[in-house]
Amino acid sequence: MNQTRRREETFKRLFMSQFYPDEGYADVVKASDELETLDPEAEIRPYIEPELGNGIGEADLKLINDKVEAIRAHLTDIDALINENVTGWKTSRMAKVDLTILRLAVYEIKYDDTIPTKVSINEAVELAKKYGTEKSGSFVNGVLSRIIKALGIEEPAKAPAEEKPNE
Repeated sequence: MNQTRRREETFKRLFMSQFYPDEGYADVVKASDELETLDPEAEIRPYIEPELGNGIGEADLKLINDKVEAIRAHLTDIDALINENVTGWKTSRMAKVDLTILRLAVYEIKYDDTIPTKVSINEAVELAKKYGTEKSGSFVNGVLSRIIKALGIEEPAKAPAEEKPNE
């Protein structure tokens, strides 16, 4: 599974986690893991919904679940950073999709050195466009831009455009 798909699955689980207390969330994760690891060609395929049974491997599920738990462990700090860098909004009033995407991206930017900041921002904007409202992409991009400035992270410079020879 590629990093983009793993991030999208992480987003879905992180989103889902907002609606369950910690004890209940563990049960939901277990049930979800069982569905996700179903072989799409299994005999029961006709009896499950098409979007279930994505064939996510055990190793990917572990990475996804570990990341969700790491984000949840840093949630207080992540939310504080988001709240400090938005005007007229608080995390308690934000759309849950936008908030979940911001939490995932802020975690990657602040705590995960393996993912370049630019990638985290671009992927967050794409998730916002896919799952959020018409304005979610620009909202997420604006908040993340303020956050990286507040953290003192320089945005990577764009590579100079290659000149095309005159034909």
